[in-house]
Amino acid sequence: MSTPAITEQSLGKRGSVIVTSSDTGNFAIIVAGPRGATLDAFTCSNKTGASTGLTGALPAGYTSYGNFTSLTVSAGSIEAYNA
Repeated sequence: MSTPAITEQSLGKRGSVIVTSSDTGNFAIIVAGPRGATLDAFTCSNKTGASTGLTGALPAGYTSYGNFTSLTVSAGSIEAYNA
């Protein structure tokens, strides 16, 4: 029996990247690091209007789901889980 894709992503089985400046890829989940993060910009194909609500200071552990393809972080770190 195979594991559903969303379960693999949420458990990190597809790997992740720690973003401290900028990175591109195909990410399904982003999580702000233990000291939080400042997200300056991102590209996400399935979030309408999120650029005004998701950018800026994110508290530690803040989690967002979507089709992220680029992230720009100016402070702290974000763990981006591969889709």
